[in-house]
Amino acid sequence: MSNGDCMAKNERTTAAICDAGPIIHLDELNRLDLLSDFHSLIIPKSVQIEITKHRPQALQHAGVIFKVIEAASPPEPKLLTLSKALLLDKGEIESLSLIQANPDAIFLTDDAAARLAGEELGYKAHGTIGIILRAIRKNMRTPKEVLELLHKIPKGTTLFLRPALLEEIIQKVKKEYSIK
Repeated sequence: MSNGDCMAKNERTTAAICDAGPIIHLDELNRLDLLSDFHSLIIPKSVQIEITKHRPQALQHAGVIFKVIEAASPPEPKLLTLSKALLLDKGEIESLSLIQANPDAIFLTDDAAARLAGEELGYKAHGTIGIILRAIRKNMRTPKEVLELLHKIPKGTTLFLRPALLEEIIQKVKKEYSIK
């Protein structure tokens, strides 16, 4: 159905390396709790700074603990090449560097270029939509609650998503769960 269905089946033992987007957007929806079942939520220092600039309260959410790590080692050559070609920012590059050091982790980003780079490097990459859809499978939200969240995205968040794509996702959820 979606990239959420592709997520690892053992998230409770899986770390997530987070770019700023999903944290900011889930906080805008007041749904950071959807990250609570990951074993570890890791963000580089540059991502912490970006989140603090836009949504400082996001990093203070009860029940969701972010582990801030300095990206000390320089990016591998392939990542450097991809970062230049795809115009990745510092947070995205540092997040991808951290996932290179934690290859079993899932990369959470809403940036299409960063996702492409992550996938090109062989890592699982998912965004806010995938996290929201995953909530059904993880019994964290009902399909109707997920539909409500999806409908809130255009006006309730800064997540840029083509309206036609969002409508396609909504229709797939309705069809899969027989909701009218």
